[in-house]
Amino acid sequence: MELALKLSIVKGNFLSLNYQYELASWIYKVIERADANYSQFLHNKGFEVDGRRFKMFTFSQLDTRPYEIVGNQIKLLGKEISFAVRFAVDSSMEHFIVGLFKQQRFGLGDKNSVIDFEVTGIETVAPPLFQPIMKYQCLSPICISRMRDDRTAEYLSPETPGYGKLLVQNLVRKSHALVGTSDTTTPSEPEYRFQLLNTPRKKGVHIKSHTAGHTQVIGYLFHFELTTPIELHELGYDAGFGEKNSMGFGCVNILNPRT
Repeated sequence: MELALKLSIVKGNFLSLNYQYELASWIYKVIERADANYSQFLHNKGFEVDGRRFKMFTFSQLDTRPYEIVGNQIKLLGKEISFAVRFAVDSSMEHFIVGLFKQQRFGLGDKNSVIDFEVTGIETVAPPLFQPIMKYQCLSPICISRMRDDRTAEYLSPETPGYGKLLVQNLVRKSHALVGTSDTTTPSEPEYRFQLLNTPRKKGVHIKSHTAGHTQVIGYLFHFELTTPIELHELGYDAGFGEKNSMGFGCVNILNPRT
């Protein structure tokens, strides 16, 4: 399910360029206030298969227009911003999740700048009609990584050979985790085809800035065409493509044929 959230500014107008971790933390807090057990499950375990854990939600980057970039901050020039948040949940949960976000008020930012927001609009968005072949544009960076010999993460560009295979394997693992089936280290692959449609743009996102746990995650913004079973398209759209979806990675939109 997808929610389109509209936020009104209560106080402040400067926001860090690296807000994704703080926004993800707010989403967790909203869930926790309604259901502490479910929130703890998502935070500590999530949906697990083959040693990998998935939270099964994602969100887009903030639409902050109009704005200016001032150093490492965004200066908001308007009074409202918006973004999308998506959950891979049963339809029976939709009414419950909508209620969680109504009239929420929260501060978003780091030690250098904070903006107080209030949720003033919330809309359930009808899902798109999925086909085996779909074209997408990234609303937030897609992150795909593999482990180097020194156990550090190598973040891959969609131009890397084998990228499409890793993208689809991730979707298969999510599918197995969601229904609670066991899996092997190399999940069976459906027939697929991945095609990059434009030049990807690299985007580094700082997580836990100004703390001892600071790290940087690298993703890419791009357009792509994917051929795969319809159920994997639906799961990627709702839960996110690639890794670290609950940190705001892998949110996509359907690519307009004229784009």
